[in-house]
Amino acid sequence: MIRFDQNRKLILLTTYCVGISLGILLAMEPFGFFLAGISAASLAYLFYLELRELPLRFQIAWLLILSQLIDLIVFLWIPNSISAISGSGKTVSWALFLVYGLFSQIKLFLFYFGWKITSDFHNKLNKNNIQSRQSLLFDWASFPIWGTITDLITPQLFPWFWGNLAEGSLSFSQSASWFGIYGIGFFLLWIGASAALLVVKKERILGILGVAIFTFIWILASLRLYSAPEYAVPTKTPALEKEVLLLSGLLVQPNTSPAKRELAENADFIGNAMSKILELSLQAALTTSPPPDLIFLPESAVPFHGTNPNQSSKEKNIYSPTYHGLVKYLSLKTGADLVYNELNQYSEGLKNQVSLISSESLYSIRYDKRRLLPFGEFIPLEKYFPKLRNLFEETSKYVPGDEPAPLKGQRKETRSRFPKAPTVLDLNLIQKPEQISSGLVYNDAEAESSGSFDYQVLPLICYEAMFPELVSDSIQNSESEVFTFLVNPTNDAWFSSSTEAWQHGAASKFRSIEFGLTLVRPAVSGISYAVDPYGRDLTPPLEFSEVGSRSFLLPITRKRKEGNTFYAKIGNLPFYLYSVLLIGFLFVLRKRNIVFLK
Repeated sequence: MIRFDQNRKLILLTTYCVGISLGILLAMEPFGFFLAGISAASLAYLFYLELRELPLRFQIAWLLILSQLIDLIVFLWIPNSISAISGSGKTVSWALFLVYGLFSQIKLFLFYFGWKITSDFHNKLNKNNIQSRQSLLFDWASFPIWGTITDLITPQLFPWFWGNLAEGSLSFSQSASWFGIYGIGFFLLWIGASAALLVVKKERILGILGVAIFTFIWILASLRLYSAPEYAVPTKTPALEKEVLLLSGLLVQPNTSPAKRELAENADFIGNAMSKILELSLQAALTTSPPPDLIFLPESAVPFHGTNPNQSSKEKNIYSPTYHGLVKYLSLKTGADLVYNELNQYSEGLKNQVSLISSESLYSIRYDKRRLLPFGEFIPLEKYFPKLRNLFEETSKYVPGDEPAPLKGQRKETRSRFPKAPTVLDLNLIQKPEQISSGLVYNDAEAESSGSFDYQVLPLICYEAMFPELVSDSIQNSESEVFTFLVNPTNDAWFSSSTEAWQHGAASKFRSIEFGLTLVRPAVSGISYAVDPYGRDLTPPLEFSEVGSRSFLLPITRKRKEGNTFYAKIGNLPFYLYSVLLIGFLFVLRKRNIVFLK
């Protein structure tokens, strides 16, 4: 490596830190510059090479600087979000943010020191210096391995992976169907390290090799995208086309303001939220052709309340007869099954749930959120430090669910009810959920006995969709050979940031490609969208703070027993095998000459 004097070294390392942070920001949505992601990976490789020539204390200091810069440049929306979600003051929020910067980016430390320690051990074993070609080969090959390992093992509050830097390229993102988000990160780090070596004449062969492999993967991924099937809108739904169930979908984004605790007893606030949902849903259902089979409501569309009339919910004033009547009314009035979010109280505590109500039976089945948001839905260590509640007054007290349960539904082949305009008389029934079944029963057509289509919904509430392992767990706990899709109701209103909304939405989109399943994401205020198993938009997204609805064709594939994609079948196994084989190969080379490096 080229030696710099002290001042030039300072400027160089500062440039690397700023460049890496800006590259990550620009690679993610809403910018989505794919080249910026490759540049960030390349600068990270050069940064680590320079860093290991410094004393240990300076290595740690520069990693601290990088971690804080990433948070300040990429995730600057976090302090205000902490304050809004938890009710803490600005001082506490910023203090937490700075501490969060240390822990959330700990993977940068693990990445660097894991890579450095194995490199040093390799050099010591082979009696190489760090400038030797064999050492350079090992550094280049092990760099993406350690970046991917730390993505896999590091706990994160708002997770970002190196693979997220491919958000700007839908074609390259198709490789997630083979390698997952972690594998995409591996290849981005690979091309980053390879690109850095292209400017070094003696080591250019490594750079060319890396670029060639990356290009080959990109070509294969592009072929997957461009060979993906197109879906024609049928004259009526449900329809079956080439083993794909086609339904008519409708999602709603009401842009309800954040439901702060002070509004829990505000009847006007709750009433307005219900009215907006009712108006948007009915208006869109009446103008959608074919009429919707499924309507999707976002998280916290109607906050604070639920529709389960159990004793615990009634005692805590969580059960809302009006909300219960609303979902029944919407389902019966539109003839659509309804996916909605609610809170319900149980003996073990308050649960955040996604529910599916059938337009035929008006019976609801529920999924419990498994991964709760720290400081938003619970306070870590509150059991031992109860006074923390005084600092985070807005934080909820939810309890997590256990095993994921798919929400199973059924659509008749011949529709018996079509959307109808509301009347004053039937609107009054919303206040009386027990009377809706008898007061609104009507059939527009006699249902034929030709059959029906079973489907199952795999819910992921809010940021649960950012964790591939949660989706994998849901899939393992669902039925095979059933038409299956993912739904991700979310609420980004608390964050008051369009940048956060885009980052959150784009990260979740990878789950559809990884597991080969359609994903519907209704947001109360954020980025609402629906994408097919290839990550292609089924309808233009609703953007942050926008009020509206989107009708779309909902293609649903069967969940195969062996998995719908290569990644769904074997997970991260190829990465582990590659890592063991490559590192083992490089270690056994010892002091032998490497012909292709000459």
